Amino acid sequence: MSVVVREAELSDAHGVARVEIDAWRDTYPTLLPSAHLVGGLDMARRTVFWRHRLSTRSALRTVVGAVNSRGPIVGYATWGPCRVDTLESGGQLFELYLLPDHQGRGLGRRLCAAVGEYFLKAGVSSMCVEVLEGNPNRFFYEAIGGRLAARARHPFAGTILPTLIYAWDNLELLVGERAR
Repeated sequence: MSVVVREAELSDAHGVARVEIDAWRDTYPTLLPSAHLVGGLDMARRTVFWRHRLSTRSALRTVVGAVNSRGPIVGYATWGPCRVDTLESGGQLFELYLLPDHQGRGLGRRLCAAVGEYFLKAGVSSMCVEVLEGNPNRFFYEAIGGRLAARARHPFAGTILPTLIYAWDNLELLVGERAR
């Protein structure tokens, strides 16, 4: 099955919402309250949210992984200017989620490399990502060259959780051979 990485379009809203909900329920069952994972992740509401997000041209951008160029969405990444005060990183990867069946196949690396390419084209040479400390997928960022740069604590789904902030000081390395 061939997966194409491309910029998200308004018509992708439902597919992105589906990936978000499935990935959150698969990744965070021991970290987030079940009330949030069940009741807070409603498909209709998340689709409306994603329609709005994809229809507005803001600093936040989205790229998706789709089966063929028009097939179902199986993963997505969002990025924009860095919001981490303690880092001098130019950009930030805000979200990277894949359907559970598509993890471990290189799509996450390809989405991160695509985000890195967008940053480099915009003259941004560094990037960070903040992940929940208990996220079992956090080691992925180390595997693709992210270094642990900081720790923080943030409110998340009604609770305060520890986070880890990974950084890439040279995005050329991320978009090169190691991320493919």
